[in-house]
Formats: sequence, structure tokens, C-alpha cells
Amino acid sequence: DGLSSIPFISNLSESSYRAYAVLLIIVAIAFIFLSLKNVVSNMKALMLNQIEFGLDKALAKGGGLLAILIGILITFSVQSSSITTSILVPIVGSGILSIENAFPITLGANIGTTITAVLASFAVDDPAGLTIALHHVFFNLIGVIIVYPVKAVRNIPVNLAKRLSVITAKRRYIAILYVLVTFLLLPLLGVVLFN
Repeated sequence: DGLSSIPFISNLSESSYRAYAVLLIIVAIAFIFLSLKNVVSNMKALMLNQIEFGLDKALAKGGGLLAILIGILITFSVQSSSITTSILVPIVGSGILSIENAFPITLGANIGTTITAVLASFAVDDPAGLTIALHHVFFNLIGVIIVYPVKAVRNIPVNLAKRLSVITAKRRYIAILYVLVTFLLLPLLGVVLFN
């Protein structure tokens, strides 16, 4: 019957069970960070010389559409744009892939993540499910169509990311401020202004 069948866990009190759960979450997060750090160093050691030029050249030759397609396919296969982006972070961080070539892959990941919603919408009879799934598809597609075709517009997020990373490398607290402003303050401001 799940975790309660494990003797150690079944003997825990409710408060101990919660403390144990929090401890496991902290340990899991620590392992994620340690794993990402090791992925970066291992990729750099194993593949940098072999793949660096080939991957960047292939994506540069094939153009952004190939990279967008790669992002869509990877995301469709793993059913998560977060996984695709998390894979790209150590690859770009180790110098195997340039940020300019990684950017269209992330755009493709944003399109690829909509496929999951479309597939899930087929599981319900109500057309509202498909409507919201298609809204997701069109929203992400229009975003890519607006951002990617014009090089000057395409370079804006890449250049902003580069500048922010240089600033954050010198002052780590800027990353925390960025996350708080982008994911907490701006959405709250939007709710206050538009309600």
C-alpha cells in the first residue's frame, strides 16, 4: 500500500513524516544541482573537442528552422520543454553549442510543448479542451513568428540574456531579483492593473 508498507516510514508520526518529506525534497534538489554541475564538467571533458564545431556548423548551415525542428522533436519525445531547456543549459555552458544556435531550439521547445496539450485534449469529449490546446499552439507559434524571422528582433532576447549573465556572474543576487521581479512582481502587477 505505497510508502506505508515500508517499515521505517510507517512508524513515523505525522510531523516526522512531513520533516522527512522536506528533507527528501532538499536532498533531491541538491542532487539535481550536483548532477547538472557534473553534466557540465563531463560534457566539457568528453565531447567539447569532438562535437563543438560539428554541432554549431550543422545548426548554422541548416539555419534556425532546423534548430526549431530539433527543439520540437526533442520536446515531443520527452514531453517537456523544461527538460529540453535543462539539457541545453549544460551544453551551452560547456561551450559545445553557442547561445545563438541554442535560442531557436528553445523556441522549438516552446512549440513542441503544445503537442502534449493537443494530445491530452483528445481524451475529453468537450471541445473546450481542444480550444484551449489550440490557443496554446497558436500563442506559441505566433510568438516564434514575431520573434524569429527578423534578425534584429531575434537578437534582442539573446543579447539581453548575455548581458544579464555577465551582470549575474559578478553579482549573484541579481539572479534572485530577476526571478522575483519576472515571476512574482510583474504577474502581480498585471493582476492589480487589469482587475
